[in-house]
Amino acid sequence: MYLQLKIAFILTFFINSQLSWSQTSDPRLADDLFKAGNFLGAISEYKKQLKLDSKSEKVLTNLALCYLNSNIDKSAAIKYLERAKDLEKKDKEVLYYLALAYTHGNNYSKAIETLKEYQKDPGKHIAEIPKLIENYTIAIDMISNPINVSFENMGRFINSEFPDYYPFVTKNEKTLVFTSRREEGKGSIEFDGYYPSDVYICSFNGLKFSKAKNSGSLNSIYDEQCVGIYDDGAKIFVYIDNFATGENGNIYEAERKGPIYSKKKKIKEGVNTKYLETSSSISSDGTAFIYASNRSGGAGGLDIYMTKQLPDGIWATPQNLSTINTPQNEDFPTLSPDGQTLYFCSNGRTGMGGYDLYKSKWDNENKEWADPENLGYPLNTSYDEKTISFADDEKHAYITAVREEGFGDLDLYRITFEEIEVREALYIIDINDLVSNAKIEGGIITIFMDDEDEPRTYKSNKNTGEITMILDPGTYELEIEADSYELKIVKLVVSEFDADKGAIKKLYKLSK
Repeated sequence: MYLQLKIAFILTFFINSQLSWSQTSDPRLADDLFKAGNFLGAISEYKKQLKLDSKSEKVLTNLALCYLNSNIDKSAAIKYLERAKDLEKKDKEVLYYLALAYTHGNNYSKAIETLKEYQKDPGKHIAEIPKLIENYTIAIDMISNPINVSFENMGRFINSEFPDYYPFVTKNEKTLVFTSRREEGKGSIEFDGYYPSDVYICSFNGLKFSKAKNSGSLNSIYDEQCVGIYDDGAKIFVYIDNFATGENGNIYEAERKGPIYSKKKKIKEGVNTKYLETSSSISSDGTAFIYASNRSGGAGGLDIYMTKQLPDGIWATPQNLSTINTPQNEDFPTLSPDGQTLYFCSNGRTGMGGYDLYKSKWDNENKEWADPENLGYPLNTSYDEKTISFADDEKHAYITAVREEGFGDLDLYRITFEEIEVREALYIIDINDLVSNAKIEGGIITIFMDDEDEPRTYKSNKNTGEITMILDPGTYELEIEADSYELKIVKLVVSEFDADKGAIKKLYKLSK
């Protein structure tokens, strides 16, 4: 979402003039729109070209890339890339892009299969493949073990057909601020086909939110994006990337004056630099400031930093959060209401693909943030998840998502973390001879648990010969053995739905 394409003002006039042409297809127009990042406009033009030449590898691939780079329906890219794949002459990267597209259809197994095919005749993305396969393997497991969370679309009072994103809520949930690129803003349509981003605000009475309103004084004809909020809403943080004034990207703050926010002003010395500062969060007592920057000396890309406020109001020298950061990007740090949990996004860790949301707990003993944990599926998906903002109860939070019930692009959702009921499953195991199929007496099953120091051991019943186990949902490694028989090692996946099946019978056979 950051405005790093500085060529916008050069391309806008040219593109707009071409858009006034007739409905006949001009290859130059489609390519110009594609290069400018106006993927929605390019989709329309490439579809016209496809009617004229249904076997153009370039058109099929670029059309697919338009979908992959938009938030309309990334999975729509699959059908075009599968057609390109079947052509006799095709770019090597078609397989790479097709693998990415399969993830957006939640077909991670197919994505892995396609990446392995790509490895046989690799292209320029070959170095990425091992990491992607690792991510996709983990994603399969995450989808099989979803977290218990529900989604509520914020509705047409809040969301629009345009991108609505970066929601931040006060701890009491009375005020919600977010960013939107809807057409009612102050600026003209930009090079990518959207209007400039503006900050919007709405209130919550405990039952429903008011209609979102443009925050007025915070916005201009340029792009403003809300990137953080003080816990009671007395102050919000705004990101500005204004190439017209030579700013690379800085964080501003604005204080609430009654129902509106005052004119924004740049954060005091100690935070903003000549580098890119993108997002921020502040502790409840106002003394600790956490933000993202790509300044020199970090782990690489955007890193998360923390600074403390000095007595004179200036922020002290920031400290790089080394346990959080990777060589890729970490962004949008948000502190929990109690300040003990740090939420952020990263594209440098294993997850669903792209940016995922993570959390890190404060380790009071070692005085550092603990190793981060992925927030899980379906909170994280194949799309980029970048922000999460919690209410005081930490049961409700606000995110940006692309879902079937949305209005056509990025939408805001209120999510509820449901109480998780641990549901145990009952397994009855028989151990038989591989050749005779006779029941083996004295069978033993040993289970190794990730969260337990000592393995669990189960022995067969002297009367029935069966082994009974009650297991929580999860993946287990079983060692099955008996005197005079070879050890057998198997994997057992216990689903949360297995509790509804009654006694589940399993048969394992051992060989001598």
